[in-house]
Amino acid sequence: MFKKVRLITVGIPIVLMGAVLILGATDPNFTDTMTAFFLELMHSGGWLVALGILLFLGFLFFLFVHPIGSTKFGGPNAKPKYSTWNWWAISLCAGIGTGIVFWGAVEPLTISFTPPASAGVEPGSYAAIIWSLAKCFQHWAFQPYSIYAVAAICCGYAYWNMGKSYASSAGLVYWKNGKDLSDKANDILDGIVLFAIVGGVAGSLGYGLLQIGAGLDFVFGITPGPMIWTAIAVVIIVSYTISSATGLDKGIQWLSDKNAWIFIALMIFMFFCGPVQYICNLTVESFGYYINNIIALTSYTEPVVTAVADSEMWPQWWDLYWMTDWLSFGPIVGLFLVKMSYGRTIRQFIVVNVVLPSIFGVIWFGIFGGFAINIQLTGVYDLMEFYNASGAEAFMMKLFEFVPGTMIIRVIMLVLVALSFITLADSMTSTISQMSLRQQTSDIKEAPLPIKVFWGVLIGAVSILFVVTGGINGIKIVKTIAGYPMLFVEIAMIIGFLRYFLSGKNKQDEITYAADLDRQIKAAEAEAAEEAEAKKNKKKRFGKASASE
Repeated sequence: MFKKVRLITVGIPIVLMGAVLILGATDPNFTDTMTAFFLELMHSGGWLVALGILLFLGFLFFLFVHPIGSTKFGGPNAKPKYSTWNWWAISLCAGIGTGIVFWGAVEPLTISFTPPASAGVEPGSYAAIIWSLAKCFQHWAFQPYSIYAVAAICCGYAYWNMGKSYASSAGLVYWKNGKDLSDKANDILDGIVLFAIVGGVAGSLGYGLLQIGAGLDFVFGITPGPMIWTAIAVVIIVSYTISSATGLDKGIQWLSDKNAWIFIALMIFMFFCGPVQYICNLTVESFGYYINNIIALTSYTEPVVTAVADSEMWPQWWDLYWMTDWLSFGPIVGLFLVKMSYGRTIRQFIVVNVVLPSIFGVIWFGIFGGFAINIQLTGVYDLMEFYNASGAEAFMMKLFEFVPGTMIIRVIMLVLVALSFITLADSMTSTISQMSLRQQTSDIKEAPLPIKVFWGVLIGAVSILFVVTGGINGIKIVKTIAGYPMLFVEIAMIIGFLRYFLSGKNKQDEITYAADLDRQIKAAEAEAAEEAEAKKNKKKRFGKASASE
């Protein structure tokens, strides 16, 4: 088994995460030290993150309108395997799905009533509410998905059209005219990427444990604590490890399909139970403000002359924190999205993996945020007081008190939260596991089961340890710091990709990599025939069973 694994790549996240765990457990000032470092980093270099995000958006817009957008992953003869619905559902659930169930209502409300002084709006005012929703759209729509899409497009073309490895480092082959980087450089880069994503998924799972624990308290009166969090984590770990073992075509596809339908059903229910007119007007106007001011909103860095300790640091704690957090996920989520892109054009990829999930995020935050803000403004209940007393993890459960069938909706929400985190961890475990292999060409569909189990258990164990020891803030800061270098990796991908395409070097790829393209087409045809035969046999068995009855 060890002969199949990239030991340096796997060793880097294990060593770094082990060091973080030990320091977090032994040094009481570890979180404070890392927080101070993060704030100084954002104070000094956060403007680069803002510029980087604008570059990503500009890059995607350029590809969309340029003939490059017609380039098909896998070559001109490649045919898509997944339906547009499955493709979109997987993209949504592996992207922002885990976050919107946690922040969908509480973030718009808290920003509306506690905006930064530098925004120039009065707390709770009309202007503050519009600005708040626009900020939420920035955190959960086109900006984060642009991070994923940059990595996916650059790695996807190298993987499907040039026969390169299924690894984040594949996105940099354009710098050497299609030749791989050195093995050591690839191993180190991919190892750092794996460290960032292990911390990212563990941190997200930690949020999930807190939210499910709060939900169990609301629904069943079970007080959350170390034993409850551990039990929840074990169930989730077992679930996503089993799902990951079944592969993309079964586990993840099935989970994301059900997850997406529950998302849509819950969103529609909340819309019609809430102040419909207010939600519609607020969402439309806020979205218009967001689009009209997307450059100003993204480049908001609050320049100050005071010391970091004496500054409000709002964009550092919100905008730049979220963007570096997304960057920690970016290369791996992008690599995961590569799997579904075969037979699709770059332009189609941008529509399904950037535009559509972003619009969904806008609608979700408009409905849930508008619902919560309306309750606060009309004086029905002081949700801000509840948030300050109980925290963000219990907020959604409280919001459901104001709709019919409260207990049923809370149970559905618990299922949705669990499914969201299982889907995220499932997709990331599968991607990390395959990236750990020495051989990573497109004919390797899935990593061996022991490798998937190893990564699944490691991610779950890290999340449990941080939640139980109260160190969730530590892992949040560490994974965000780890995301900062990913900014420069993705910028390098963009520059290399554009140089390669605009110089016309891609025109020879169909000839240079003809053998790889032909092998992929034959593999896809064989897989399609195998699936068709399996469906045919299933129908025969079903028919015989029905006849015997």
